Amino acid sequence: MATLISIITFSGFYLLYTASQKMVAVDNLGFEKWIGRHINFSKYSGLALLIVSLGLSCFHWGTGSGTFTFLIMLMTIASLIVLLAPLRILNRRFLTLVFVVLFICEITLL
Repeated sequence: MATLISIITFSGFYLLYTASQKMVAVDNLGFEKWIGRHINFSKYSGLALLIVSLGLSCFHWGTGSGTFTFLIMLMTIASLIVLLAPLRILNRRFLTLVFVVLFICEITLL
């Protein structure tokens, strides 16, 4: 469940980050040009994904702990996106590897 919440949080923030006008257009994942053409839809989708992620987090860990965990996760993911996206380190292979490792860690720790 934590991996799903982190994937949704990543997707939501990346949509909002890519739709911002201050971001330099870098075609890391292949759909950034589409996001640039559909800015309003991307912003609403990003906000919706973040709200869904917050709701799942509150459902999974409780209201207080879920909100706190969501904020920590959002700050961590946002920092990594802002630092790694301009360096073109965020690509499909890297993200797949990260989320597979997170999923394996989540399964083994249960």
